[in-house]
Amino acid sequence: MTRAKFRLIVGALALAGSAFGGSIIVDNDEWTLSNAGFTMAGATNVTNFAQNAALFLTGASGGKSIWIDSSNFSLTGTDLQTALGAYTLTDTGTFSDFTLPTLQGYQAVFLAGNNLTAADLNALIAYVNSGGSVYVAAGTGAITGGAAGEAAQWNVLLNPFSLNLASSYNPFVGVFPTNSTSSLLNGVTQLFYENGNSVNTTGPGAQITSQASGQGLIATFTSTPSVPEPSTLLLIGMGMAGLGLYRRNHRRS
Repeated sequence: MTRAKFRLIVGALALAGSAFGGSIIVDNDEWTLSNAGFTMAGATNVTNFAQNAALFLTGASGGKSIWIDSSNFSLTGTDLQTALGAYTLTDTGTFSDFTLPTLQGYQAVFLAGNNLTAADLNALIAYVNSGGSVYVAAGTGAITGGAAGEAAQWNVLLNPFSLNLASSYNPFVGVFPTNSTSSLLNGVTQLFYENGNSVNTTGPGAQITSQASGQGLIATFTSTPSVPEPSTLLLIGMGMAGLGLYRRNHRRS
């Protein structure tokens, strides 16, 4: 087999493997995962939520790499660090600029209160499309433009994935019961919020997992596998057969 044919086979197999995108969790408010959130809603509830979120985003109950890229108090607390102790956690307590290659070094990234550039947001969109996952905490009041500016920034990332944040802060302050059978809320009876950007869904792949008075508090997006074109399926079939032949010939030599 020629090197050119072998490269074609490998490329076809890589294309098949890249047919899956990533996932998003968006929380209307940042207080949920803060130390205060753990205290107000109960450590067991918030620990379970944090661990469920990490499992949802990475597909594993530990061992995967998570980047908490924020200087916001909501994601830099010791309780969250403890809850995610089974993961390889990078959390410097500050916000660091990123590119797509930087993001792709992690299975998930947690963000809150970040003033992002257009390049940052485009990198995040590409990251999700390439299989990465993102947790977004809204309602921080730390992004330029207040509630409307916060929603506008995050909606650049969220809208392509059927999610949308409201442009004003909601009135929900306190501990609210969860009301969903989503696996994201297994073992979670209540969570704490303090005036966030309510979240809506606009298309397939997205769902509200918790709400109050008809307004979304937490929502998720999970991509579905794309169906390869017939020509791609043919290349994949050729690739699998050719790879087997290559291996047999390689062993003989």
